[in-house]
Amino acid sequence: MSAYLKAMWKECGVTYKFTTPYHPQTNGLVERFNKTLKGMIMGLPEKLRRRWDILLPYLLFAYREVPQKGVGFSPFELLFGHPVRGPLTLVKEGWEQPLKAPKQDIVDYVLGLRSRMAEYMKKASKNLQASQELQKQWHDQKAVLVQYKPGQKVWVLEPVAPRALQDKWSGPHTIVEKKGEFTYLVDLGTARSPLRVFHVNRLKPYYDRADLTLLMATDEGQEVDSDPLPDLFSSTEQDALVEGVVLADCLTAEQKDNCINLLDQFSELFSTVPGTTSWCDHTIDTGDSLPVKSKIYRQPDHVRDCIKQEVQKMLELGVVEHSESPWASPVVLVPKPHSKDGKKEMWFCVDYRGLNLVTKTDAHPIPRADELIDTLASAKYLSTFDLTAGYWQIKLLNLKLHFQPLEAITNLQ
Repeated sequence: MSAYLKAMWKECGVTYKFTTPYHPQTNGLVERFNKTLKGMIMGLPEKLRRRWDILLPYLLFAYREVPQKGVGFSPFELLFGHPVRGPLTLVKEGWEQPLKAPKQDIVDYVLGLRSRMAEYMKKASKNLQASQELQKQWHDQKAVLVQYKPGQKVWVLEPVAPRALQDKWSGPHTIVEKKGEFTYLVDLGTARSPLRVFHVNRLKPYYDRADLTLLMATDEGQEVDSDPLPDLFSSTEQDALVEGVVLADCLTAEQKDNCINLLDQFSELFSTVPGTTSWCDHTIDTGDSLPVKSKIYRQPDHVRDCIKQEVQKMLELGVVEHSESPWASPVVLVPKPHSKDGKKEMWFCVDYRGLNLVTKTDAHPIPRADELIDTLASAKYLSTFDLTAGYWQIKLLNLKLHFQPLEAITNLQ
């Protein structure tokens, strides 16, 4: 910043505010101005938008010569003490007889500028205060005062989550004390920073679930057995899967009840045990090709138990069987990107690239995505069909090629 500009601001009573990541006093105003400037750029014709960097000075000039609603003055008037002659002013002066500027001494000009600037700043501050009070009135109509008590449990908002899809609300945590009008000291229960101060906007109340009480109605004088009450809330695995379905908040209570009844009616579709479809089957045609027996991959010791468990699981489900076929393909274990409960999980895969090279494929074309979208243009409901495990639920007819990945673990036993 030049020394001349600093001296001029000092004489005019202008205070310069610095903004840093830890001192963001003017960041809100800057971001609001950037939004306004982007809107002005979007208002340009399509051919001129790509030249926005060249037209930026003209956009800034147009913005600065227009009076602002909050302060009642244009930025140029608050900066220079008088309206700036813009393009429209020059055109108007060309139509009319231009006014001759009166001769004025430099000292008189500076004194007049200081008096005008003081008057402008006084009026601008008054207008800005009235505008802020009006905005506060509109905001307070729906604002709710939230207060917490020491010992109350709350959720804490973490703006930056450790992982992309992780929930940003953590808790429940306990309120220790109220530090200020809108700040609270919260016990996070962590070793690094157990106690932290949070603004009320980053807190939400935590509600405990009410305990369930079972009552048994009996006739007067009837004896009640001392046997324990049946667990009316025990659910099977299918019921647990149905209960895990998330319903949208935009649905009404009646619509949610209809969805729950529909899910209960077809709860067997949520089974984790795959069935076998009778609608279609699959055949592998290799023609007169010689059997393909790929080299078995060596597996580390820590994954051999995983292979045995997966093979045993497939044998129990009946989706594979022991075979002495000359065809064989190796097993490949692929780690899952997101494991449950911190446990490392694997996908059990088979490398069928050798078989795919000798397999005869049909010439049936795959439907075009744009044509499918056109057919769904007038549809009211869109649904998808997904199998539990597609490779296990479609029957393989060509028994000669019904080879299994059991060949890959013969050396492990």
